[in-house]
Amino acid sequence: MSLIPRDSWSDFYHLFDHAFPSIRPSFNIESFSPRVDVLDKETAFEIIADLPGVEKDDISVSCQHGTLTIEASTLKNEQKTDGDKVIHRERYQGKMVRSFTLGDNINAKEIYAEYQDGVLVVVVPKIEMKPDETAQHIKIN
Repeated sequence: MSLIPRDSWSDFYHLFDHAFPSIRPSFNIESFSPRVDVLDKETAFEIIADLPGVEKDDISVSCQHGTLTIEASTLKNEQKTDGDKVIHRERYQGKMVRSFTLGDNINAKEIYAEYQDGVLVVVVPKIEMKPDETAQHIKIN
């Protein structure tokens, strides 16, 4: 399986690491993608995503055209009392999306997810490829 994270926002964000360091702290695009670990186990791939502050009903996991997508949203809390003003805000509120390109050796119909204590675990079962189904090395002149 070629589990390659599709993280164009993070790639875009890293352009600013060296080019424009003065605006980096105020332009934090990385917040739009949840942090994930991808584990290659014997019978499945596991994608573990940190989704703090997200309710289970606000998470969507889908697989379409070979792409696994994790979407989650948190509600903006506008509760203020008279005289309160926000001095600094770091907690992300809004929609988060992360996508992964899946390979040919997975069983998309058997993918399942579990969510507990702000951590989402998506299990992508592998299927065993027959030797004639695997990619052959072809030299192109």
